Amino acid sequence: SGAGKDLSRVLKLYVETMNPSSKHGGSNSAHKKASSGATATPKRQYLIGKRPIIVLPKGMTAPITMANAYEFFANSKFIPRDKMQQQLRTTKQTPKTVFSRNINARLGGGKVEYELMDNPKSKLHSSKDWERVVAVVALGQAWQMKDWPPPYADPVQLFGRTYGFYVGMEGDKIPTDLQGWSVKQARLNRDKRGLDSVTFASFWNGLDEWMTIHRPELLPQPEE
Repeated sequence: SGAGKDLSRVLKLYVETMNPSSKHGGSNSAHKKASSGATATPKRQYLIGKRPIIVLPKGMTAPITMANAYEFFANSKFIPRDKMQQQLRTTKQTPKTVFSRNINARLGGGKVEYELMDNPKSKLHSSKDWERVVAVVALGQAWQMKDWPPPYADPVQLFGRTYGFYVGMEGDKIPTDLQGWSVKQARLNRDKRGLDSVTFASFWNGLDEWMTIHRPELLPQPEE
């Protein structure tokens, strides 16, 4: 949504203003730096051109699941899960799982197509497939990943290898398990849908920065 993108730009400018050390970076220096041969990690050619994956919780208590994830992550709109499920039943549709979005020009620009899933164990068959997982929306319970392959079954290792994000409804208690995990926490207001764009921007700002450093191969590649 335009509001989400505008807010994202405002937040970026604010961070840059408050952190003068980032001023010297050119419009896409962060992306070039992460993508160049100068980095410690050699380029993983097998990831180039592949879709990054966002894994969602299956738990019925999570505010965002496969039913309403597309509307939130693609369109910055939170539609309660039960309402969205009813809508899908009425229209005899299945939830959309793929969407595209534009990367901030400061990080190199271009368009990326993302994939949503909540059953990675049955869809990802090799360690290279699992490297496409860039974000995990945490339920806040360790059982969410109990049948995933190592090292992803261990929440501490999982969130060291992916961008962890927890979404809770305002006023709900934060799961105690989250305290020991490297997971960014965000809230959704129960009534004010205009505030959804703040949580949306919080997710995407964090993931874009994370991918620039840890998965530059899944971003648009700079011209050689």
